[in-house]
Formats: sequence, C-alpha cells, structure tokens
Amino acid sequence: MLVLHFGPIRRHPSGTGTVADYALHVQCPWRLDGPKGTVTGRDDLWEYAGPGQRPLNWSPDDGLSLQDQKFANLFVWDESTRSWVNESDGFGVIAAQQASRGDVRLHLANAHEILLFPASCIHEAWRLFAIDGERHVVFPDERQDFAVSRRKKALADQEYEVWLRVIEAPKDASCMEAPPPLVISSDGARYRCGRCGVVLLVAELGALKDFVVRCRRCDRYNEVPL
Repeated sequence: MLVLHFGPIRRHPSGTGTVADYALHVQCPWRLDGPKGTVTGRDDLWEYAGPGQRPLNWSPDDGLSLQDQKFANLFVWDESTRSWVNESDGFGVIAAQQASRGDVRLHLANAHEILLFPASCIHEAWRLFAIDGERHVVFPDERQDFAVSRRKKALADQEYEVWLRVIEAPKDASCMEAPPPLVISSDGARYRCGRCGVVLLVAELGALKDFVVRCRRCDRYNEVPL
C-alpha cells in the first residue's frame, strides 16, 4: 500500500513514525509523472535496480528497487521511519480531479502529477482522511466494498484489521490463495497481506490461526498469526 502524507510532517502521537494533516492510502495502481514522462509507478517496487544481479531472496524491504532509485532523485530517505520525505515546495498539491469511476489526478506545483487507477469494482482502491478527523473518503464507497459491506453491523461497534506475517513459501506448497478475499465469517476481522496490504481474508479472530495464504497481487506467502 502506498501511503502519502500531505501537510507539515510531525511525530505520530504514539511516538512511532510520522504523520501530517492528511493521509492518502492507495491500494490500486498508481503512477508519478513528470514534465518529461513517467517517473515511476506501483510495479517498479518489485523491480530490482542493482548493483549486480538480483539476489535470490531479494525483497523490496531490502531496498535497491527501481522505485527506490527513482524516488532518491526527488526525495530524502528517512531511515528512522523507513519513508521518503519531501523537502521541496514543488511537490505541493495545487489542484485535484476525480473521475466518476474513481480515477484521481493530483496536480503538483512543479508540473508533476500523481495518478490513481482503480482496478476493481468492489475492493477499496484509495482512502483519504484527516489524521485528526473521523470522516474517511473511500473509493469505491464502503457500501460497494465486499469485505466492508458485509461487516456493517460489526463496524458500528468495532473494527479489527490484522496485517499478516510474510513468510517463505511452505515446503509442501499447500495454502489458500486470495484475492478475491476468502470470507469465512461475514462479520469477522479483515486480514491484510503483510506486503501489499490487500484484504485476503474475512474471518473471526482465531478461526484461521497458523493458516497460510498466498497473495495473488504481490506473490507473497502470509501466515495468519491469530
């Protein structure tokens, strides 16, 4: 999941990480364009950019992705939060457009643009919200999101989300696969891929402990911790 923060950066109240006034969570394809063409996009995260040959067990978490290489030309890496920090006024948003089908174009002051392309009719593509507010702008609308809409009653009281633990492929290669999400309990918790954040399971806490599910989006194996 790509997370973009807008506004003055400050420490998160928990003491871990940083936040700004607004956050945009992006779970659909996206692209950053510059005046001379495309700078980078979502799929570049999984492209090894060197030096040398791609290591056998390389992961984007190790750095050295093509996306990292492109971002390094524009932003400053903060090792403490493992995030890219903008130190230029040029990347401020001066205009924004949203199409009826959820496509978003953010116009930046330095003639760059961020474009979002929802690629599903039912699963959450992006979410915009104020850090200190309660209202979230979500596309598709939550009533159309399969995993959320089937949990409306539970959401009125509480909402649980579990990010799964990424592991190596099981030796016997036996596992479940998603998305689309595997719904075990319609009012259960949402279990997200520990790599890309897509919802893989909807189940009661504890119902699938120690199960393994392969994410079809990023090809990572996830273990259900609880």
